[in-house]
Amino acid sequence: MKTTADETRRDIDEDIIRERAYLLWLEDGQPEGLADEHWHKARADALGSISKTDPVTTGADATN
Repeated sequence: MKTTADETRRDIDEDIIRERAYLLWLEDGQPEGLADEHWHKARADALGSISKTDPVTTGADATN
């Protein structure tokens, strides 16, 4: 069964996003009030890494 790119994006594990957002927050010096910014950046990073490796979003043939 093939999945669409939208389904892949919805299935991103929130724990991965949460961990990345936390690391971004630490790198940023632990500022107050930027949780949403860090979350959105972490989510974009996760989506970007999926699109680079997922045959659904890259158009690669998964049977190779």
